[in-house]
Amino acid sequence: MGVALVRAGSVGPEALLAELTPGAVQESSETYLLSGAGDNVKVRDALMDIKVLREVDPNGLEQWTPVMKAGFPLPADEVARVFAALRLDLPPLDRSSYELGQFISELAEPSGRIRAISVQKRRTRYTVGGCMAELSDVIADGRATRTIAFESENAAAVIAAVRSMGLLGYVNTSYPRGLAALVDGAPSRYAVIDVGTNSIKFHVAEQAADGRWHAVADRAEVTRLGEGLDDTGRIGDAALERAVAAITAWSKRRASSPCLP
Repeated sequence: MGVALVRAGSVGPEALLAELTPGAVQESSETYLLSGAGDNVKVRDALMDIKVLREVDPNGLEQWTPVMKAGFPLPADEVARVFAALRLDLPPLDRSSYELGQFISELAEPSGRIRAISVQKRRTRYTVGGCMAELSDVIADGRATRTIAFESENAAAVIAAVRSMGLLGYVNTSYPRGLAALVDGAPSRYAVIDVGTNSIKFHVAEQAADGRWHAVADRAEVTRLGEGLDDTGRIGDAALERAVAAITAWSKRRASSPCLP
């Protein structure tokens, strides 16, 4: 269980890592295949490499499982696995196997649903609280960023490592989502749901490159969650259902129309 990707927004975590003894340093050239809703699909060291998201725990930690590493030319049945991981329908295949260039030019690009992102990474590894920590300088289609990742099968150890680096306030972001936001130049967006005794407030805001915040959405819905609480000492079933319905409806609306307030 690990934090897949946390953007490093200050020098604090980097300064703390600088006090540790670094491990291996690796440089790589990779091609990420992004479809908007797919798993982690990339080409590294001439291998099609797929990791599938298995679980997201209440703290937002993500468990990714490697399910494929296959060389090129890629047989048709392996091509089908790639499209399944990207959660896309398999197009007609005119070949029994595909070289990388053929896969990109004949299957990915014509579909208009897959973006091939060229990524350069320089990764330095450390050990923090028993977790593998990786500081990476990333250039994706000419856009640069720096990331910090933590990985361990012990979820509590990951949380402790993130806390020790002062990163608990950051949103855990997977590489596919992080790269899409980076190359699109999308601002960081955060949402808050404030559940009160009388109303539930929804607030979504974006942080611009200059650090300033502006509201994307600011709504409130009266649900009377505390109705009868003084008399019974407990939250009533009807009140709880109203609150859950409000939160669910808002979450679904944001998921289906993320650009709408």
